[in-house]
Amino acid sequence: MKQFGTIATILGAVLALLAISACGNSSTAAPSGCSTVLLVVDVQSAYINALDLTTIDGVQLVPQLVAALATARAAGIPIVYIQHRDPRYAPGDPLLDTVSALAPHAGDPVVWKTHQSAFWDTELAGVLAALGASRILVTGLATNGCVDATAQNAVRLGYDTWVIADAHSGGGSLDVLAYYNASWPVLGMTVKNSEDIDFASFGYPRPATL
Repeated sequence: MKQFGTIATILGAVLALLAISACGNSSTAAPSGCSTVLLVVDVQSAYINALDLTTIDGVQLVPQLVAALATARAAGIPIVYIQHRDPRYAPGDPLLDTVSALAPHAGDPVVWKTHQSAFWDTELAGVLAALGASRILVTGLATNGCVDATAQNAVRLGYDTWVIADAHSGGGSLDVLAYYNASWPVLGMTVKNSEDIDFASFGYPRPATL
């Protein structure tokens, strides 16, 4: 029985690697059979209240994310929330919560981090593996900080990495947002506005149970 469990674990890891490989990092149509997860990075009250967060379209970040998340949920795409443990605030401070308009639904995973990348010293990779994710859609803030670090880390880890071009912000000039949107494809990411992403075509094939 123990030997079977070891074989199953190894086979599961191989299948996960094959799924990521099958997705690739295509900037064209989304390949079929790739499990997709949307990440909401650090959209916490402490930052939303302090900054004038607009997207590349010049509209407010939170309403834009509300619409994008509603579309993703309707397509059956899981949402994973990333929250930063900012040392300026005590643990449990409500300012560290995701803003109420985007609050996680029951069952949505929440991953806490202490570094820029949501993958560094966190449980995110394990959460994504449990969801069978091979493609991730990155949203949130800050564009030139945690969004960029998380997206670049995802590419290095082999995920088919997308950044929703009009669903991230940094509280700075729109030129900064435009710069990153133009730079990310060079690093192997797909960058598209939310209205240009066919969320429904992604679907969400659950990983097979061994």
